[in-house]
Amino acid sequence: MVEFNQKIICLLSDFGLKGQHYVASMKAVILKINLNIKIIDITHNITPYSVIEASYILKTIYKNFPKGTIFIIVVDPGVGSSREILLIKTKSDHYFIGPNNGIFSGALINNIDDCIEIKNEEFFNIPTSNTFHGRDIMAPIGAHLTTNILLSAFGPKFNLNNLNEFKLPYNIDIKNKVIHCSIQYIDSFGNGTTNIPLVNNNIQNTKFILKEGLEISVKIREKYYKGFFSPSFSSVPINSLLFLVGSTGFLELSINQGNASKKLGFKVGDNIMLKL
Repeated sequence: MVEFNQKIICLLSDFGLKGQHYVASMKAVILKINLNIKIIDITHNITPYSVIEASYILKTIYKNFPKGTIFIIVVDPGVGSSREILLIKTKSDHYFIGPNNGIFSGALINNIDDCIEIKNEEFFNIPTSNTFHGRDIMAPIGAHLTTNILLSAFGPKFNLNNLNEFKLPYNIDIKNKVIHCSIQYIDSFGNGTTNIPLVNNNIQNTKFILKEGLEISVKIREKYYKGFFSPSFSSVPINSLLFLVGSTGFLELSINQGNASKKLGFKVGDNIMLKL
């Protein structure tokens, strides 16, 4: 049972099933510093090196957690290089630790209150490996942060103008009702989540309202497919293509009781075109 005011650290990585011992070693380092921490595994099954997936998971989940929660993100293809490791505090009072490789740009860019470049080796796990900064830098910093150490103790202020961005294509042609967008996540059922945000079936910041039964054409790798905007999977026949609002508020491409990713041949990062 979580104690009142018990600190929470969430872990997110691309370590996979064969890397569970890496996860365990990070937890060991954290608990050596502060035993009174609740550690939550968000997922360790991010596709290896996928900054896009990691950023999507972050932006759709972090606000569900209590204020003060610390997120450690180890999706770090540049580990050992000169890339910075950042400690970010958001306006919503959540904390993030991870590499400056684009993970934070899409997830937090409009909600950052403070940003520190982690430099103070006093708080590192020694000896520090060049290939496992998750264990030796990010995990101990996260644990020390739970002991109410000031952010400034971990390093100097980081200029947000130097925050690396990983922008996914997203453009709307209002006149022709065409949307150029991207696939930012594919779940285990093969449903593809685009980066088209919807609020009450309205495409955010536009006058486009997607009505139930609207036929939508999608272009994927020079091939066109047609489906309908639907409120649920069961509203279309089995094996039919549909477009619906996913649980995270983005438009999804799906096949009722089928795998849209395999059937239509798209993957994370692919650019697609929708015709409304």
